[in-house]
Amino acid sequence: MKRICPSIHELLAFEAVARHLSVTLAADELCVTPSAVSRQISGLEVFLGVELLARVGRSFVLTHAGRHYLQRIQPALRMLESASSDLMSSQHGRGTLSVSCVPTFMTKWLIPRLPAFGEAYPQVMLAFHQHLSGRQAQPHDVDIAIRYGSGHWPGVVAEDIAGRHFVLIAAPEAVSGQKLPQSAQDLADARILIHQGEPDAWAQWCRARGLAAQPLRSGARFEQYNSLISAVEAGMGYALVPRCLAATEIAAGRVVEPFDSAELLGQGHYLCYREEQLESPVFLAFRNWLLEEGHKCGGPGLPEQQNVIPEFE
Repeated sequence: MKRICPSIHELLAFEAVARHLSVTLAADELCVTPSAVSRQISGLEVFLGVELLARVGRSFVLTHAGRHYLQRIQPALRMLESASSDLMSSQHGRGTLSVSCVPTFMTKWLIPRLPAFGEAYPQVMLAFHQHLSGRQAQPHDVDIAIRYGSGHWPGVVAEDIAGRHFVLIAAPEAVSGQKLPQSAQDLADARILIHQGEPDAWAQWCRARGLAAQPLRSGARFEQYNSLISAVEAGMGYALVPRCLAATEIAAGRVVEPFDSAELLGQGHYLCYREEQLESPVFLAFRNWLLEEGHKCGGPGLPEQQNVIPEFE
């Protein structure tokens, strides 16, 4: 069955003229003659059966159909260009990885470590996209998604990075000279802050420490750990957070960790990707480095049979 698709030359000519509203400038950009651009535009309009550009004096304007068509084809052309560039670069150990990452993990954990990755792998460029929420499927233009959850998302491999070791944190003044919560009753009387993605974390923490189950007095709820940690700093109450996300605040003394042990609770931060990505040296470089960095923070690290970092030309 014949595909209903114009030639790439016609699409590139139309996109260039639509941006410049000038055949001459479009021809200069495409390194062809103005008459060649005009022929491509005419051929495209005949193929589609609709006028895309209207001449006004010595310049052009987009018709309503032309504006709508431009909005649809521009992202597709960018994807084609990006895919071609990445494939050509990957043959020489270079390339771009598109990454989606949950906000708090990105700002508090990933970004402070990225300079070291850049020094080790200057051939790899990272392009960050909006993070994926809930059960949202991973788009095909996202190579890597760092997500928070149970580790089960459809159509992708999910590998544990770090973040399942939770600690109780509080503001220094909140525990100065005061009795720390040692029982379920103590917690029931305390101000408890809750992460909306981990509503059962306090109950799990109580069970892990051998405390009897008891309804807790719920305080403010937060969608992101960054806000939750800031609320603890402000003295709003106690919170359970992944140790890896609060390490900077604990080290600086802005929050304290009253108990000397972390508890392994339900969810964590996972590296999600499609299995065919394992064939890419560029992807493997980032994935292996990321899991090794996670291992330093209590994550499982790389599987033993996959602990070789790929070499680049």
